[in-house]
Amino acid sequence: QTGETYVGMEAPKDIENWQQDPDVLDTWFSSALWPFSTMGWPDTDSPDYKRYYPTDTLVTGYDIIPFWVARMIFQGLHFTGERPFKYTLIHGLMRDEQGRKMSKSLGNGIDPMDVIEKYGADALRWFLITGNKPGQDTRFSYKQVEAAWNFINKIWNISRFVMMNLGD
Repeated sequence: QTGETYVGMEAPKDIENWQQDPDVLDTWFSSALWPFSTMGWPDTDSPDYKRYYPTDTLVTGYDIIPFWVARMIFQGLHFTGERPFKYTLIHGLMRDEQGRKMSKSLGNGIDPMDVIEKYGADALRWFLITGNKPGQDTRFSYKQVEAAWNFINKIWNISRFVMMNLGD
């Protein structure tokens, strides 16, 4: 056997004979290659590489700076001789209503499609752009999304009223 398992295949039953592959890198190693490996590297003459590498700005959360951002810089310098981006814009995290980091293990994540279905995309956008300060964490709040929906709805109604009453 090759040790490869494909989606849809069952894992071998005799787990006593399983052996961990010793040639494994952590996920941050391979993801740190992303800025240049997706642009055609090692072909530095590829159109995408020439046009997009290095990029101007990386936008990221503060929680992964040592894992991802630093490793992208190290690997970019090592493999290409250049930093993969000139600037880093660091944003805060979206937290739940109790201030906890959203995570699968806590089961406290918010599906934006559910929020959009109930309140609309504009209400969610309004909450996201007005409910925080750059670089600081934001607590998700259904109450604030609903307030945003009420505000957006008023703007919509005012604009419809104005459009109906404009003369030719």
